[in-house]
Amino acid sequence: MPAQFHSGPPVTQLLLSVPERRPKSLALKFSLALMAAVIFALSYYLGNQYARPLLADLQAIPLPSPEKVRDFSLTDKYGEPFGGDSLRGHWNFVMAGDLHDPGCRNLLRLYVLAWNRLAHDLPLQKKTRVVFLQTGAMETGDMKQAIEFFNPAYMALSGSTRNLETLTRQMGLPADRLLPSSCSIEKSAVALINPDGFLIALFTGLTDPAVIAHDLEYFH
Repeated sequence: MPAQFHSGPPVTQLLLSVPERRPKSLALKFSLALMAAVIFALSYYLGNQYARPLLADLQAIPLPSPEKVRDFSLTDKYGEPFGGDSLRGHWNFVMAGDLHDPGCRNLLRLYVLAWNRLAHDLPLQKKTRVVFLQTGAMETGDMKQAIEFFNPAYMALSGSTRNLETLTRQMGLPADRLLPSSCSIEKSAVALINPDGFLIALFTGLTDPAVIAHDLEYFH
C-alpha cells in the first residue's frame, strides 16, 4: 500500500510567502535604526548646548572651599541697613570703588553686558546682581540714581571705612579699593557670593562679558 503523506500548502505558496515577510522585517529594522540615529543626534545637540562647563574651562578663580561671609553693617541705596543676611537669595557680584569714577563705570557696564547674556535663563538672571561698595562720599539718593543707571536690580552700599573693610578683607579685594581711586577692568577684583551667603569665587581681570556669564552659569 503506498505511503500516505499529509498534504500541506504547495511549495510555490511557501516560496512566495518568504519575500512578503522580508520587506516588513527590513522596514522595521530601518525604522528603528533611523529612530536611534535621530535620538543620538538630538542627545548630542542637547548635551553640548546644556552641558555643565568643566572646571578647566573657567577663567574665574574658585575657592578651594566656600567661605561663609561674616556679618557686616552697611547702608543700601534706599538708606536701609544691609548686612550679611541681605546677600541671601541672590548671586552677588561684589566690587568696590567710586561711582563717580569713569573706570568703575566702565567696569559696571561690563557686568551689565554679562547680565544681559543671562537672558536665556531668566530665573538665574533675576537672581543675579552687582553689589557695589561705594568708597567715595556720596548722598544716598545720588548713590541710588548712579547705580540704577546701569541696572535697577543692582545694589550700592555705603558706610565707614571700618565697616567696608569688614566685608572687603574677607573677599580679598585690594586695600586701595577703599580709596576713591580708579577702577581698572584689566586689574579688577570682583567677588562672587552665592545665594546662601558663601564666597565661592573671584573674578579677576575678566574683560569678556560672555566669559563672565559662562563662569557664573558653572557655579549656578
